[in-house]
Amino acid sequence: MVNSKKKRRKDRLVYMLGLVGVLCLGSAAASFMGAFKRAEKTPMASGQGVEARGRNEPVVDRAAIESVKVESAPTPAPTPEVAVADVPTADAYYPLEVGRYWIYESEDAKSGTRTIVERRIVRRERRSDQDLFYFSDGIVAYRQDDKIFEMGSEGGVNVIPLGSDPYVYWSEGLHIEKQVGAKDTVMMIGRQRYQNCVQIITRFRPRDQSEQALSAYASYYARGIGLVGREIWPPVPGGTPNKMLTDYGPQKL
Repeated sequence: MVNSKKKRRKDRLVYMLGLVGVLCLGSAAASFMGAFKRAEKTPMASGQGVEARGRNEPVVDRAAIESVKVESAPTPAPTPEVAVADVPTADAYYPLEVGRYWIYESEDAKSGTRTIVERRIVRRERRSDQDLFYFSDGIVAYRQDDKIFEMGSEGGVNVIPLGSDPYVYWSEGLHIEKQVGAKDTVMMIGRQRYQNCVQIITRFRPRDQSEQALSAYASYYARGIGLVGREIWPPVPGGTPNKMLTDYGPQKL
């Protein structure tokens, strides 16, 4: 009888312990589900966990970031390159300064006579906004834009245009047309080689004659030197320049 009572008490104790265990497991499961739902509402960036929270780092909402469409700035159109024309300048190909001299050897095509001529700038004079340069042979020269004007003592005018446009004028009963033929060429005079020369073609005829009577010659101006040679145009096969530079340089007076 005693043993039956002890057995019933033992069965009740086991039952109560099992019930408490079930209640504890239910409570733990409820807590776990609540924590899981809170975690779903506040997602963390991959790689961040308790250690990241311990550093007080902000929680990154990766889904929100990925949903934003980022548009890159438009690539700027390339700036077009502006072609700069290599236009010869009067200063570079006909230097004007007091003391400069040029010595030329010329040959008369008809008689074959050779002459030597020296040109030297001896004086400079300021006239309003124009500088006049006086040569020892009586010629007066001045610079105007991309042209050099040479005025002879007897009234004749010679123009050296260095721009891209042709220049037409009248002088001493002649119709004269001048134009740059080549902007960068080489002139050989004897053993002397002049590089970076600009070629100017001159065509002329008497004023009362037609264009069929045009004659022409080519002049060559070297950078930093000036006129270095002149020849009939088109050149005669085997011919030589009828005007050649033999000496030049700056010389202070």
